[in-house]
Amino acid sequence: MRVTSSVLILIIPLLFGSACVPSGAPSRATSPAPTATAIPPRTLKVEPNNPTVGTLLTATAEGLPPGAKVNLLWKTVQGGWVIKDYYHFDGKKFTETSQTLGQAVVDSGGHLTAQFRVPNDYGGVHDIIASSGGVALAQGGTEVKASFEMTPTEGPIGTLIEIKVQGLGWRTMESTWDVNWDNKEVGWISAVDSRGSATARLRAAGPVGDHILKVYTGYMGQSYLNYEQAPTAYLPRPQFVFHTLPGGQVPPSYAEPYPPQPVPAPATTGAKASLSPTQGPVNTHTVLTASGLPANQAVSLVWETWVGSRVSQEGYTSTEKTIGNATTGSNGTLSVPITIPDDLGGRHLLSIQANGKELARAYFVIETSIVSISPIKGTVGTTITIHLKGVGWTEYDNIMVATYDNAYMGYACGFNSQGDVVIHFAATGTPGIHLIDLYPGIYEGPAGGQQLYRLPQLTYADDHPGNKIPALRFAFEVTP
Repeated sequence: MRVTSSVLILIIPLLFGSACVPSGAPSRATSPAPTATAIPPRTLKVEPNNPTVGTLLTATAEGLPPGAKVNLLWKTVQGGWVIKDYYHFDGKKFTETSQTLGQAVVDSGGHLTAQFRVPNDYGGVHDIIASSGGVALAQGGTEVKASFEMTPTEGPIGTLIEIKVQGLGWRTMESTWDVNWDNKEVGWISAVDSRGSATARLRAAGPVGDHILKVYTGYMGQSYLNYEQAPTAYLPRPQFVFHTLPGGQVPPSYAEPYPPQPVPAPATTGAKASLSPTQGPVNTHTVLTASGLPANQAVSLVWETWVGSRVSQEGYTSTEKTIGNATTGSNGTLSVPITIPDDLGGRHLLSIQANGKELARAYFVIETSIVSISPIKGTVGTTITIHLKGVGWTEYDNIMVATYDNAYMGYACGFNSQGDVVIHFAATGTPGIHLIDLYPGIYEGPAGGQQLYRLPQLTYADDHPGNKIPALRFAFEVTP
């Protein structure tokens, strides 16, 4: 089960003045909550109000025990997207925690002054507690505001645009944002697994001239337009202008680089097996090596996959097939080349078996890959066909979600066809280059709460649940 984020929070130590004593490196370990005290804690005043990530804050308090050494605690949460048994998407989960920002010493007059920068953390309200010996001496707080930055601001069709966000909240109404391009929704932004910071990516589309990018809130993945009347009217809704320039060369199709995919570690005892490489598209040539096997043993190489669908009455199940045979050496080792089958994307088990018994196992991750786009030019109404391989099967990676010139078009599913996906649609628009982008999305998950299903996730590289799947980019030229 995957609950916590793989991205470590950046903790900034206190910047100490004359009344403060520097401490060692701050710890990420969860700090115990201050114990109850009969004396109510004093007010810890924190300025400025509504900071963004990285803002220098000053915390002050009066009437504290002179000479007391205090720990400054930042109350926050830990958690993120939840994946169960590799394939079930179970929403998100957070638990309360705290981290130490640093230490300070109360002066002889009972006055405390300390400075620190807002950590790279979720936005929203954070309590800040000055404690000594587990007793809260002063308590205050701040509300971290989300910030947005777009780069670049101009470029030809196909330019990659990045919207960098910090301080997105973890609470439902503050955690999801939506990007519109010229009043057409492109997709949604989140930073659930990345502690409130992520980068959304989309491409500049035509025609030449200015285009408006508006970022809205919308916890279900659609833009909430009358946000001034929303309960969250206090949140920012930034607007940017991108100027599309003439010229430039747009490749007909390409997949963004695939990040390394995690696979379970080899066994620590008994026979060991591994593949090299451990990921790639279908038909990748890899090598299986193993040691600690019975000597001179005939073995089968058995590939695990899944068949079926989530929409038929038959459902789906795992299945195995033998993709090779080999014989171990006199020292119990094995080295054999393997061609990865044409199959579903995602993680697959490859086991070494003898007489129906598993001796060792290794894993391979199939990447989604582009086979073709055909044709690459034609008049309005021309049928465009996109062919993919290795589309996944889990609830969070078995679809790719399409936009046409930054307008949501629909989604394609790869489970029922064992990862082989063919999409047909008609070319539209004025003569010139038109962009088709396929983004990762979430097919389904728990009912109730947020249902961000079958919509393009623009922060796919930083915050897609489970496997980090890249976007697939295409272009078509409409001719007169």
